[in-house]
Amino acid sequence: MDCLSILPERRIAARGPDLSGDGEPGRLALGYLVFEVSHMPLWRHFCSEMLGLPPPLRHPDGSFGWRLDALSQRLLLQPGSRDDLAAIGLTCDDDTLDRLAARFAAAGRPAVPGDAALRLQRRVARLLSVRDPDGNRIELVSGQALARSPFESAAFPDGFRTGDLGLGHVVLASARPARLVDFYVGLLGFGITERLDARIGRLAVKGVFLHCNRRHHTIAVLDLPQAKRLNHFMLQAPSIRDIGLARERARRLGVPMSLELGQHPAPDGTVSFYGRTPSGFDFEIGAGSGEIEPADWQPRQVAVTSVWGHAPSWRLKLRMASGLARRALSRTA
Repeated sequence: MDCLSILPERRIAARGPDLSGDGEPGRLALGYLVFEVSHMPLWRHFCSEMLGLPPPLRHPDGSFGWRLDALSQRLLLQPGSRDDLAAIGLTCDDDTLDRLAARFAAAGRPAVPGDAALRLQRRVARLLSVRDPDGNRIELVSGQALARSPFESAAFPDGFRTGDLGLGHVVLASARPARLVDFYVGLLGFGITERLDARIGRLAVKGVFLHCNRRHHTIAVLDLPQAKRLNHFMLQAPSIRDIGLARERARRLGVPMSLELGQHPAPDGTVSFYGRTPSGFDFEIGAGSGEIEPADWQPRQVAVTSVWGHAPSWRLKLRMASGLARRALSRTA
C-alpha cells in the first residue's frame, strides 16, 4: 500500500495537538524500550560486548534492564518467544501525562494505569498504557528513576546522547501506516518531520518520520514487507569516532550487518551503520544527528534515505526479497 497517497494533509495535521496547556506543544521523549527475547544469554553478551553497557538490573520476573545514561535503565529485556518489540516507553511531565490521559478517555480508549509491580519494574513513578492500531503497547510514564552511580562504558566513554531528546529512536514496520500516523499525531501529539518515498535497490520504501521534541524523529512508520513489528532502534553516540570504533567492534564480534556505514540526508545527517540483534530485528548506532525546531517545523518530502553509503548486505536483500514474496502471495490468496 502506498502510505503517502493515504496520508492527505486534510486528514492529518503536520503538528500534533497542544498538550501543555500554555500554547506550546507538550514535550514527550523516548524513555525506554522493552523487547521480548527468546535467548537472554545472547542478548546479555550483545549488550555487554557490542553495546558496551554496564551490568544490568535483574528483576524478579527474570527480565533485565540496561543503562545508557544517568537513568537506572533504558533498554529492558523480558523472556518470551516473540523476539520483537514489547513496549515503547514515552516519558513526559505529570501535567502532560494527565492531559494525555484525558485525551485518550475522550477518544473512547482510556489508558490503563500500571500497578505497583509494573511501576517498580519500569522504575517510574507513574505509568499509563495504551495500544496503537497495530497493537503495539505504548507506556506513558513520568518520574524515571536515576541510577545510584555515574554511567561508565569503555566502548562509549562519552556515553550516549539522551537527555531531553530521549534515548534515540524506534522504527516500526506496518501494513497500515496511515492508521499509526493518525494515532501518534492525533492522540499523542507528534509532529510530521518528513514523508519518505524512496527506493533501496528494487525495494520501494515509503513512510513517515515523526518528532515529539528536537530530535529529527523519535518514531518512524515504514511500509515494509516484514513480519516483525520492530524494524530497528537507534542509539546516538556523541562522536563519529565512536561509530567507527563500534563498526570495528561489530566486525570483530561477527555481528551480521544490514546496512554498512553511511549518512542520512540533512537535516537528520546521522552517520551510522545498521546491524542485526540476537532477536532478528536491527539496531542502528549513529552520531552527528541534526536537530529541528518543532514549533516552526514544516513537513518535508524526501526521496533518498542516504546521501552516501548504507549499502545493504546480501542478508538484508534476501530478507526483503522473501518479505516481498510473502506479501505478494498473501494478496493473491
